[in-house]
Amino acid sequence: MSACIYCCLFQLIACIIYPLRSTYQAYKLQEKLQIWVVYWILMSSIYLLEEISFGVFFMIPGYSLFKTLYAVWLYHEKTQGALLVGTLLKPLFNKIKCIMAPFQEKLEILEKVK
Repeated sequence: MSACIYCCLFQLIACIIYPLRSTYQAYKLQEKLQIWVVYWILMSSIYLLEEISFGVFFMIPGYSLFKTLYAVWLYHEKTQGALLVGTLLKPLFNKIKCIMAPFQEKLEILEKVK
């Protein structure tokens, strides 16, 4: 039971606390901010999928360890996985942006009316 607590603590530090501190430092210094923005987008997507799946992912053996290692891979200086994944997903983000463009225009029109 205590091993589970240590695993959860390690995951909290590796996936949330360290990236949060590093994001704040990058924001203050205005450097390497792109990596952290992509990191938070990807990890937020994972957290959203976990909530939608009603805990199915947690039934997979080693899922928490894999998620923690994935998070470290995303922000580690030598791998910079966030930039790689961000480059691979850029066409998808562009498609989403094109789909959302008409809605954005309607929102801008509504804001002008107010």
